[in-house]
Amino acid sequence: MDFTIRDKQGNSAVIRDLGGELKSFRTGGHEYIWQGDGSHWGESSPFLFPIASNVRQDTVYIEGKPYHLTQHGFARKLLWDVIKESEESVTLRLTDTPETLTAYPFRFAMDACYTIADGVLTLEITVRNRDTRPMPYCLGTHPGFGVPFDGSDSRFEDYSVVFEKEEENSCPLYDGAKREINIENRTSFLEPDNRTIRLDHGVIDRAGTIIFDKMDSSSVDLVDNRTGRKLTLGFEGFDYIAFWTDGGAFLCMEPWQGLSSCSDEDDNFLSKRGVQVLEPDEEKRHILRFSVQQ
Repeated sequence: MDFTIRDKQGNSAVIRDLGGELKSFRTGGHEYIWQGDGSHWGESSPFLFPIASNVRQDTVYIEGKPYHLTQHGFARKLLWDVIKESEESVTLRLTDTPETLTAYPFRFAMDACYTIADGVLTLEITVRNRDTRPMPYCLGTHPGFGVPFDGSDSRFEDYSVVFEKEEENSCPLYDGAKREINIENRTSFLEPDNRTIRLDHGVIDRAGTIIFDKMDSSSVDLVDNRTGRKLTLGFEGFDYIAFWTDGGAFLCMEPWQGLSSCSDEDDNFLSKRGVQVLEPDEEKRHILRFSVQQ
């Protein structure tokens, strides 16, 4: 089931109960979320929980026991409950089930509150430990944006990603054969200003995923250099960001708290980069903000 929220200016967002997924963000009369297709990527903006990306052999060890977790975890595949709804906001919740406990042995609650006001869409994600012992987790977001923008006759190569601040121009590469990030094998993707990635399908496809494992910015802009139109993605509570496309007319900009298995880590959940640990009844918030400057 889909839920539509609108602000007083007529901007809107559509959220689906399957996966709690954002399916649409329309502002200024244009759609900015990738609508998915069968030949490239069928999703739009899934949640990655309780892992972001993958663990080696789809197995992670928790309290000395092996647990099977496939890529990106299970949150995107499950129905979420709607717990609050108004014209401008909707909140959905995912909680543990007997099935999730076989893959991730913790009782949890994860709320996704979407609110739209004055053309800005805010997503506040709250993860809470409902268990009686400390709960480790990782969380990823995976919003995909149509490139070129709706209504634009620009090409993919006319766009750039621009970080809020200068960043370290050194990104670790993913080793597909070993299904891990090789922390020592690094390359550069930024322009000399150390803020800008010029979009090029060839470069991104060869890298697989561009991963920034050291980050100072709290926002990135996706800019149409021909027109100056830009989409800004702000984020709080995330240490990393990834960029991905598979050659389709979209770009995913993905703030993550946690990474794929890394070459200098073992398979213990607590060894993962960026892992968060909540005490019983403790909660943590992670926030995204979407806005467009025409």
